Amino acid sequence: MSRFMQLWLLGVVLVVGGCLGVGTEEAPVVQSAGNMNAVCGSKWELKRLRVNGEVVPVEQTDRFTFLCNPEGNVMGKSGINTFRGALQITDNGQLLWDTASFASTKMAGPEAQMQQENAYLRALAGTRQAFTKGGGSRLILRDASGDIYIEYVKVGP
Repeated sequence: MSRFMQLWLLGVVLVVGGCLGVGTEEAPVVQSAGNMNAVCGSKWELKRLRVNGEVVPVEQTDRFTFLCNPEGNVMGKSGINTFRGALQITDNGQLLWDTASFASTKMAGPEAQMQQENAYLRALAGTRQAFTKGGGSRLILRDASGDIYIEYVKVGP
């Protein structure tokens, strides 16, 4: 086989092999700094909660929600009770809570659910950064060290 033919076959193999691999890798998950427009105006449902770097098991994650409007009014469900408050999110994702406005109803429930709720509310109050990822389908609220990490999925506009 001539040298030219060998190079041509090698080229065909590389092109075909390269084409077969196209699209088989997953796109990297891009995380962006949150802002008022990206975070507020949607309903978010709890997906994952970590406190002190440890996963906190949460039953019925649909009972833990987070919503805010463009004016920064926050509301949601915390398991058994509801909460409200106010925040600002800077364009670089810094989360500024108005701690004086934070309030929660005080209904009682089973001890295990009350512990989940207390862990969630303490974690929420400790968050200082907001990020979106997955093209805006996920919201992450966390503290600067990452010891507190709350991940939500978008469930509505």
